[in-house]
Amino acid sequence: MNVSEISAKDLSREIKVEVPKGDVESKLVSKLEELKNTVQLKGFRPGKVPLNHLRRVFGQRLMPEVIEETVKETSAKVLSDRNEKPAIQPKINFYDGKPSEEKEKEAIDKVINAEKDLSYTMIYEVIPEIAAPKYDTISITKRVAKVTSEDIKEALDRIAAENKSYEERKSSEKSKDGDQLTIDFIGKIDGEVFDGGSANDAPLVIGSGAFIPGFEEQLKDVKNGDEVNVKVKFPEDYQVEHLAGKDAVFETKVKKIEKPVATKVNEDFAKKLGFEDLQKLKDQISDQLEKDYESISKSDLKRKLMDGLDGKLKFDLPPTLVSEESDMIWNNYKRDIESSGKKIEDVVKDEKKTRKEYDEIAKRRVKLGLFFNKIAEDETITVSDDEVNRALFEQARNYPGQESEIIKFYQENPNAMIQIKSPLIEDKVVDFILTKVKVKNENVTRSELLGHDHDHDHDHDHDHDHDHDHDHDHEHDSKPKKKSTTKPKASKAKPKTAKTKK
Repeated sequence: MNVSEISAKDLSREIKVEVPKGDVESKLVSKLEELKNTVQLKGFRPGKVPLNHLRRVFGQRLMPEVIEETVKETSAKVLSDRNEKPAIQPKINFYDGKPSEEKEKEAIDKVINAEKDLSYTMIYEVIPEIAAPKYDTISITKRVAKVTSEDIKEALDRIAAENKSYEERKSSEKSKDGDQLTIDFIGKIDGEVFDGGSANDAPLVIGSGAFIPGFEEQLKDVKNGDEVNVKVKFPEDYQVEHLAGKDAVFETKVKKIEKPVATKVNEDFAKKLGFEDLQKLKDQISDQLEKDYESISKSDLKRKLMDGLDGKLKFDLPPTLVSEESDMIWNNYKRDIESSGKKIEDVVKDEKKTRKEYDEIAKRRVKLGLFFNKIAEDETITVSDDEVNRALFEQARNYPGQESEIIKFYQENPNAMIQIKSPLIEDKVVDFILTKVKVKNENVTRSELLGHDHDHDHDHDHDHDHDHDHDHDHEHDSKPKKKSTTKPKASKAKPKTAKTKK
C-alpha cells in the first residue's frame, strides 16, 4: 500500500491511498478458497472446483465486497499510522478529478476487472488537540433550596385540588362553571342521528374543555331534569372527516348536577391516596420535593459549568461538524414552526441574522461535545449495560402503549442508541469535572430556584442535555416519533375535539 498526503490545512486532510491489484486479487482468492468448500457447481464435486473457474463464476459478484473490505482496512490503517482521529466519516473518492458518479463507477469497474490498482482519496477532518483548562480557575455557585412546611402545604393543596369530590346540588339550584353534570344526549346533523354522537350517563365538568367548543357553555344555568338542544359546529380540523365543519344539534337531558366541594386534607384523605396516615403522605411529598429541587440545582450548576468551560476552551473546530450541527438546529426549529401551522417568514424576520446566531450555538455545542468526549476517553468514563437499559426503559415510558416497539427501535438502531448513552456519559463527565472546579453552595428560596431555572436563553443547553426543551436542542431524525394519545372519537359517545388541551 502506498500512501501520500495531498493536502493538510488546519483540520482538513486529503490523503491518497494506492493498493496494488495483486493485493486485491489475493483477498479475492482468500474468499474464493472459503467458497470452494461449500459451493456446489454442476459437473464438480464439492471442494474440487478449480479457482480459475470460481473466479469466472463468482469474481464479479465478490469483488465489490472485497473492495469495500480493503478500503475499510486500509483507511483505518492510514488513520492509525498518522495517529489521527476523524471528526467525521472520511469521504472516499475513487476518481481523482471532479466528482462524478459516472467516473466513480468507471474507476471501480476497472478495479473489479483487475485492469488497474485500487486507488482512492480520503477526505476528512481531524479531531483537534484538546487540552483541559485549569479547573481551579473556574468558580461556580450551586443554588440550594430547602423544602419548607409551606412547600409541603402547597403541594398538599394541589393534590387535594386534583382529587376533587362532588356533592349533588338541590333540585332548585342551577348549574355553574366547574359543576359536574351527568347527561344523556343524542347528536343530529340535518335532523339525522349520526354514529358516535349519542351517549347515556355521560359525565361532563363544565369548563373542562372535554367536549367540542360551545357545548359546555350551553349547559350553564340549567336545572336537574332540564332538556336542552345544544347547538354547536364541529371544528374544521375535527378528526372525523365527515363531521368536520358540520353544524350539529345535541338533544341533551340533564340527569344530575353536582357541585365541587373542598377536599379536606386529613387522615382520611391520606388513606384514600393509599398512605398509612397524613404524616406518611407529607414525608413522601418532602422526599419528592427534595429530589426535584436537587435535580433543578444540578441542572443549573451544569449550565454554569458549561458557561465557565466555554470561555476557557481554546481549540479549532471541525468546520463540517459545526455546519451539520447548525443545519440540524435550524431545520428542527423550522419544523417546530411549521408543525404549529405557521410559516418561517412569519416568525423569523431576519433569517440571515438568526442563522448566524444558531451558528454560534452550534460552535458552542461542538466545542463542549468534543471536550466531554475527550475527558470521557482520558478518564475511561463509561456506562454499564444496566444503566443504559434503565435509561432506555425510562425513555420507552414516554410512549404509553408503544413501550416494546420503542425499545426494539433503539436496540436495532446503533445511532439511536447513542442518544440513550450520550447523556449518561455526559452526566458522569460533568460529575467528574465538578470535583475539580470550585463549587460554592448558596441557599435560596424555592421561588428563586424555580425562577432561575427557567430564566436561561435557549443557547445555554448542550446538545445532550435533554432535561431542558425550551431551547432548540437537536433531536436526530433517527429518534422515534411520539404518537398522539388523542384517539378519534367517532365511535365514542363524547363529541370531543381532535386537539389535545395544553
